[in-house]
Amino acid sequence: MRAKAAMTAGLAVFSLSLGLAACDRGGDVAPAAEAPAEAWVGKDVVLYLPDPVMKARVEVSALSPYVNAATAAAEGAIRAAPAQPGASGMLLLMVKPDGRTKAWVVTGDPAPSPETVLAVVETVEAVPAPAVREGPILVGVGFDAWGGGAPPAGASPPIPRDWYGYFAKDGGRLDDAFMARVWPD
Repeated sequence: MRAKAAMTAGLAVFSLSLGLAACDRGGDVAPAAEAPAEAWVGKDVVLYLPDPVMKARVEVSALSPYVNAATAAAEGAIRAAPAQPGASGMLLLMVKPDGRTKAWVVTGDPAPSPETVLAVVETVEAVPAPAVREGPILVGVGFDAWGGGAPPAGASPPIPRDWYGYFAKDGGRLDDAFMARVWPD
């Protein structure tokens, strides 16, 4: 407890001395530079299919590590890319029973560069998929890159813009038939 009190008192004195030094120079101290925005901040995980369907198709004990590994891969690709204007969005992961995976990145404007999006997709698609049965699964991972930006327009949770063309004019459902249209075999 004494060490904590001494540390707090020391920080207060240090802060006070910085303030006095600023006063001695006439108060024209340059503002502190803002810390750079985090390259990647993971947010929520969204199951795009109903819970009973997901549970019938994939073991939670296998899905969670896969989502974590895919998220880490996406984060690595974003961190390796040059800093860009902030973006917020969703990384979508579809896995089919034959073990194939496909990823999409959906963001608001401005979007990351096409090269960055391609690097994220390729890196994530290289992550080994969990065993899936009876039909595909679709999971999303929300994120902010470089401090975040405008959220994706449209549906919530978001889907790629070109997917809207696969819905009927009066709407539709995100089901196996729909997923077969957006990613045919």
